Amino acid sequence: MAGIESIGRREKIRHRANLGISIDKAYWGLGLGKAMMLACIECAKSAGYKQIELDAFEQNERAIGLYKSLGFEQFGRNPKAICTRDGKYQAMVLMRREV
Repeated sequence: MAGIESIGRREKIRHRANLGISIDKAYWGLGLGKAMMLACIECAKSAGYKQIELDAFEQNERAIGLYKSLGFEQFGRNPKAICTRDGKYQAMVLMRREV
């Protein structure tokens, strides 16, 4: 599953889109992530967006490596983005790519 969504319609931010992707673990390593990311980038370009943004769990090195290989760069980090049931926090890496 993958898709892009507008950050907002206001003139100041309508050039930005958020990208989300999720692949069932049984299908990892088949090139689906890259193919879906490329399709989303093309869709964003066709829709007139100038910037795509995404968040990734800091420990998901495979995903971050894929995003970097497709031109995304880290611009921030949220150290307490997720609080697990046991009260521990997980960090998110904030990434962006110009279209």
